[in-house]
Amino acid sequence: MPAPEHPETEDQAVLRDYWAAAKKRYKRGDYADYGSPDWCALPLEHPCKLAGIVAFAEMWRKYGNEIADDLNRQLRAPQELVHYATTESCETAWRQLLAKQERIRKEAA
Repeated sequence: MPAPEHPETEDQAVLRDYWAAAKKRYKRGDYADYGSPDWCALPLEHPCKLAGIVAFAEMWRKYGNEIADDLNRQLRAPQELVHYATTESCETAWRQLLAKQERIRKEAA
């Protein structure tokens, strides 16, 4: 087999290895979802980061319009990401729990 005209540079080898590792992660399903907190926490050079991008790109290819519509809907009216309990909601949950326990005691008697 003849030697390649242009030998692979070190940068090309690193990129080839990175891509190969990312493809393996993608095929195994071993990656964080694109944009998730886990994905954002990964360093750029982690193969799981690229695998998450590949997975999202594949979803976009299959469901592009649906994904775009869903993203646009969420951007127009984002859902509350964190719900902080109020004193009233805690008291309501407590009363419901007590009522449930009372029903269970009566049924057992």
